[in-house]
Amino acid sequence: MKLGLRISIISIGIFVVSCSAPKVLVDYKLNAEQAELQGDYEKAAIAWKQYLKQFPGMNDLDGSVYAQAAQAAYNAGEIDQAVDWFDQARFRDFASAEMYSTLAEIYRKQDNLSRELSSLEFLQENFDGEVEGVNSRLFAIYNEIDMTEKALDVWEEMPQEAKGTEPNLEKYFELNKQLGNDEILDSVSIVLLELNPENVNGLEWNATKFYHQAEERYQREMARYENNRTRSQYRILLKELDKVTADFRVALGYFEKLWEFKPESRKDYAGYMSNIHVRFNNEQKASYYRSFVE
Repeated sequence: MKLGLRISIISIGIFVVSCSAPKVLVDYKLNAEQAELQGDYEKAAIAWKQYLKQFPGMNDLDGSVYAQAAQAAYNAGEIDQAVDWFDQARFRDFASAEMYSTLAEIYRKQDNLSRELSSLEFLQENFDGEVEGVNSRLFAIYNEIDMTEKALDVWEEMPQEAKGTEPNLEKYFELNKQLGNDEILDSVSIVLLELNPENVNGLEWNATKFYHQAEERYQREMARYENNRTRSQYRILLKELDKVTADFRVALGYFEKLWEFKPESRKDYAGYMSNIHVRFNNEQKASYYRSFVE
């Protein structure tokens, strides 16, 4: 009788233990989720560790569980733990916009450009439009690693607000400069100057553009007159020289701003400014600017 009672008590004990173990696991997970809701990510990360410790090695946990735990660890500042749990989630074929957005942010902070790029490209391909700023960041990376065509492709997908910022417009300007897209450069340079009247790219592009436009017209019309020294051709020459003067004045205005805003490059601008004053028959100023070149 006593032996039977003892066996019954042991059986009950085993039953109690077996029933209480899952409850502990549930409590750890519940504690983690409640801490997340309260914004206490350090507490959440601790609870996730306690929960996941019960599943060592290979297990049947869904990848979304590891991703949720990883996000809490990231928010708690435990970056290595977050990456480890995100890797577990990926191993289980789980993916979400939040997960890859966080991974991209982690790799960016770690200055790991290749992994950041892979995460962003995955986001673009699988969760297009769900995370703000992906295309803008891809544009910056493609530009940095000289993937010009990809940069221009992703530019078309960027929101107008992002396209309209001075840093992005400058990158777009440089890409088109490499490709010799002068019409685009004309329009972008004007927008850059509207955003910032001191923008060097905009000033330099327009200064040299109007200078060459004026000089080429001057050389062309003078040659025509030399080949046909008639009164009618002389009248044409005078009209064309008025256009030349107007373009030189526009160019000079841009160069004068550059002279003020970028003094370290005055030697680069001095030759242009000297030649303009030669055309204006102002030898004193021409000689002044020439002195910076000699």
